[in-house]
Amino acid sequence: MDSKITEPTIPETYNAFFYGTLMAPEVLCRVIYGSSKHPSTSLTITPALLPDYCRHRVRFADYPAIIHELGHTVRGTYVTGLTPSNMRNLDYFEGSQYERKVVTVKILTPKDKEHAHGASAIMAEVVETADEKEAQTYVFTDLNELEKGEWDFAFFKREKLKNWADESEEYAEVDAITAKSDIGIVEFIDQGDTTGGRGVKTDMGKELKELADKKREDEWILEEKKRIAKEQKLKSQCTTE
Repeated sequence: MDSKITEPTIPETYNAFFYGTLMAPEVLCRVIYGSSKHPSTSLTITPALLPDYCRHRVRFADYPAIIHELGHTVRGTYVTGLTPSNMRNLDYFEGSQYERKVVTVKILTPKDKEHAHGASAIMAEVVETADEKEAQTYVFTDLNELEKGEWDFAFFKREKLKNWADESEEYAEVDAITAKSDIGIVEFIDQGDTTGGRGVKTDMGKELKELADKKREDEWILEEKKRIAKEQKLKSQCTTE
């Protein structure tokens, strides 16, 4: 038997499931393009359901987390057309608090066909379909930082979105000092910064616009190939068992 292992290749595009701040197109565009107002023609956004996971609030934070919990479901968005560069920015944005994993989501269809895709589909009334898709998602790693309550997307959009995506000067700069690792936020020192250092006016908000740096890109590609190899190995083990 040929046991030669082929080197993993980076996909041309990725699909992802978002369940928190990144459900807001303004935040997603700021992270992957560097501007909340970037018009995207390459992405599709569809409502979706992630089974056997539960969404929780994170202590002192605007953003939520998901962890694996049988019998629970999480509603979010299934986004297609993400490039490797987009994923690199997303990995940096999520930081070491989250681990990117491959999950299977169920596609939802809005009852009103006018809201089938895009921003209007996020909170539209939906029906579940039999269509299932694989997607990348970010799973929280620190259970001690979670609260039991459910995170409220409508409240986030109404009260907190301005700190994450609005680039107007009328909003005050987020008052916080954040500690960052090479791959993202490790912890936020000032509990007054409920964005966890991810806000539009923080250092991370500014650095998201400068991620074209070649060294950082090369490092990400190496790490991504390792992640893909690990993922392929796990799939192979599941197939042979």
